[in-house]
Amino acid sequence: GHNSFLKLKREMLRAYGPTCKCCGEDSEVFLTLEHVNRDGSEHRKKVGGGANTYRDLRNRGWPQEGYTVLCMNCNWATRFGGVCPHQ
Repeated sequence: GHNSFLKLKREMLRAYGPTCKCCGEDSEVFLTLEHVNRDGSEHRKKVGGGANTYRDLRNRGWPQEGYTVLCMNCNWATRFGGVCPHQ
């Protein structure tokens, strides 16, 4: 349920950083995983999306290469190859 997802998300934030790498937002509720190499949709298709994405990374020891944390605003701003207005 929601609590197990939140626990997993907090583990993800400990692994990849507790703030948005772009703007510094630190409210947990706004933060999300960013696939640096734009391969998020392939990753979600492969593992099933949602909490499964975090679970897959945890099972692989939270690989540092290719992942970071952004807030939802910065994540959406760059979603289709755009540059975040903060940059």
